[in-house]
Amino acid sequence: MLNIWRLKLLVQFQTLGTMQRVSEMMHTSIAAVSQQLNLLEKETNLILFEKVGRRMQLTPEGQSLVNKIRPVLNQLESIENSLTDTSEEVQGTVRIAVFTSALEKVVIPAVSQLSQLYPKLQIRLTEMEPDISLPALDAYQFDLAIVAYSEKPHLLEQSHRKVIKLGHDRLRVLVSDKNPIAKQSHIGIESLKAQNWVLEPDGTYLCEYTKNLCRSAGYEPNVINVVQSYLSMHSMIAQDLAIGILPTLAIIESIQGIHMIDLQPEPTRDIYLVARKNTTTTRAMKIVMDTLCHRCQSIVDLCHE
Repeated sequence: MLNIWRLKLLVQFQTLGTMQRVSEMMHTSIAAVSQQLNLLEKETNLILFEKVGRRMQLTPEGQSLVNKIRPVLNQLESIENSLTDTSEEVQGTVRIAVFTSALEKVVIPAVSQLSQLYPKLQIRLTEMEPDISLPALDAYQFDLAIVAYSEKPHLLEQSHRKVIKLGHDRLRVLVSDKNPIAKQSHIGIESLKAQNWVLEPDGTYLCEYTKNLCRSAGYEPNVINVVQSYLSMHSMIAQDLAIGILPTLAIIESIQGIHMIDLQPEPTRDIYLVARKNTTTTRAMKIVMDTLCHRCQSIVDLCHE
């Protein structure tokens, strides 16, 4: 009989692309993952991997096995879910991956509400950006992912996913009250050429999006500060050390000394709830999804009043 754990590792490799990504997701060593997949090759008597350049990839036989395994894993997951869905009380575990700015204002209040209403329902939260959370969702590490997308939303659509659009969130310019442009209620990105900027590290969603906005106006932003957290970004802006762009959900309104300016034309990002279709039929998942949808839509509406 084939080992289910090894089959899951194979599916995760197909989803994540490298042994290292699989090991990180499974909190184990690369050597352990490689050993288990080597044993799977022996169990199946198939060559599942081949080396192309410096990278390992699935052979046609490996890809064919993954295509056969996914429906089986989905069915097993559905059976497991059904076993916890027989009680009169809502129970079970729902694992959610959520991007940073939605965690505090959307998900934590929703989970707090759910924990009071359904004490036997366990919800596990992981703060994670979309480029990581979506592959992790497909690799069975999470049951739900809340993601924000500004471009190519069609990439979210996959035959095995259920995608719900929750709304959209606009991006705004944050400046110190001491900055001369703080007198303006709206501004074009081209008018920010002379400003100093604070951004997240290169490669992050907001950093790349901000740079692309500036480049579309014909200049490279003068980035003098790079920070990991939105709180640090707010602090620097309040002290007039730089300006920044943040989505409305990420703005900490309690910090004094910051003025918000609307960008014209107004850039927005769409917010989605994503799940694997086979997991959405249980009472626990339906309740969690409905609560998250209601909470997110109410917050998004408030952000746009």
